[in-house]
Order: sequence, then C-alpha cells, then structure tokens
Amino acid sequence: MRQSSGSSRLGAWRWLIALAAISTAAAVILLTRVAAVIPVVMICVGVIWALSIVLRVAGVDAEASEIAAALAADPDQQRLLTRWIERARWFRFVGGLCGVIVWLLGARADGNPFVWGFAGIAAGAVAAELHHLRRPSGPRTARLEVRSVRNYLWPFAGWHMAATAALGALFAVVALAVRSWSSVALAGGAVAVIAVGHLVQRRVARRPRPALPDSLRGADDLARELAIDRNLAWPCTYFGLSLVATAGFRMSDDAIAVGLLGIPAQAYAMGLWWRNRRLGLDWVLRERPAPVLA
Repeated sequence: MRQSSGSSRLGAWRWLIALAAISTAAAVILLTRVAAVIPVVMICVGVIWALSIVLRVAGVDAEASEIAAALAADPDQQRLLTRWIERARWFRFVGGLCGVIVWLLGARADGNPFVWGFAGIAAGAVAAELHHLRRPSGPRTARLEVRSVRNYLWPFAGWHMAATAALGALFAVVALAVRSWSSVALAGGAVAVIAVGHLVQRRVARRPRPALPDSLRGADDLARELAIDRNLAWPCTYFGLSLVATAGFRMSDDAIAVGLLGIPAQAYAMGLWWRNRRLGLDWVLRERPAPVLA
C-alpha cells in the first residue's frame, strides 16, 4: 500500500477539489436563475461523488494515519497500523464497489442488491488478510506463543457469527421441507460464509510472528484483533444475514412466517453494515482521549 504521507497529500487534494466544485456551484447559483442551476448543481455533485470514488479506488485514505495516531503513540506502531488500515479499507471498498457493479451489469439489477454489495465487502475483507499467505524465503525467526481466535474475537461479534450460522441452518431445513432449492442454496451459503470467515480468522490468529520488540508486538496484536473482529467477523455476519433474508423472501409463498423473518434479518444486516462501514474506526477520531497503545 501507499505510504501514509502520500495518502495525506492526496487527501488534501480531495478536499481542495470538493471546495472548488462547491464554490463554482455557489457562484453559478448567484449569477443565474434557479431553474437553470439545478442541473448544474446535480452535475457538480456527481463530479464530486465520482472523484471521491476514483480517489478511494486509487488508495487514498487520509484518515488512516489519524486513526493510527489515535490508536497508538509510538511512530513505529502507527506506521504498522496505518498500513493495515489502508489495506483493509481499500480491499473492502473495492470489493463492495465490484459487487454493486456486478449487480448492475451482470445481474442487470435483478435480485437483492445488498447480497451483491455485502458479498464484495466480505470478499475484499478476506483478500485483505490473504496477502500474508506468501512467506518470504530464507531463514526466519519467530516467536512461539500459541494464539487462537478467542484471544482476539470479542464475544459480541462471536455470538453474532454463531447466531447467523444457526439461522442459516434453520432456514435451510425449512427450505428443504418446502422444496425451495434456491432458498436451500442461499441459506446454506450463509453457513458457508461464516465457516470461511472463521477459517480465515484462525489463519490470522495463528499467523507466525517474527521476533519483534514489545511495542510492535502490541501493535501487531491490535492489528490481529481488528482484522479478526472488525474486518472479518462483521462483513461475514451481515453478508450471511442478507443471504438468509433473501432465502426467506423466496420462501414467502410457501412459508409466510419464514418470509416475514427475512425483513428484520435484512434490516439488521444493513444496520451492522452501517455500524461497521470503513471498519467502524472513524469514531476514535472524535471520542478517543488517549491512544489505546500508550
């Protein structure tokens, strides 16, 4: 990923571009009639939105270094966390964008758009952690601590994953009973998503760690915790819930009660996505009085 200084410079350009566009729109409003201004304002908004997407696809994340500074005090810790935050948020954004594009162009806007978008986010989250599978050649020095997912996953997220898998299994059984084969595939897919997420979580937890000073060990543990909890548990959960909800919608004719359960499941999935958007770390810039790793 790009260095945080480069991201900060590009982030500054992003705000300058937005300010210039807004100023131009305001000037047009003052000099022309309101009716003629509306299309111009819409074009300006569209340009700003498009530029924001382009900058994010290019890897610009001006807040990553600020979030890292709110999480850690040591410059080396901040660099390690900044690289991870930039990588994880970039993969998730590109994955979600690809999912929406596939829904629009590949599926021709047919089906549940949240399934496609959340699928892309979950795939991007997994891809953000799989880059560690390539091990460098040559001799390596590693510490021998035994770590597991329980060391890093918060119980709240763990219960959500377990409940999503159980709900997927329940919907799959009901779908089998009413012979709704597409619902069986969707509900079974929710169970598979949770299983894949857990396997990747285990890989992150047990990933060999080179011998590091105490300060960087703390930052590495924090990055693993964020990866397992924020970057993997939640995307897999709300993607799985969207699959369950879609399975319920397709069974609504044969099992009305199950179909109705799909509505709160989808609404809850959307709420989890909103809570976890951009890794759900922006709050530390407003509410964190001191770094977690002081």
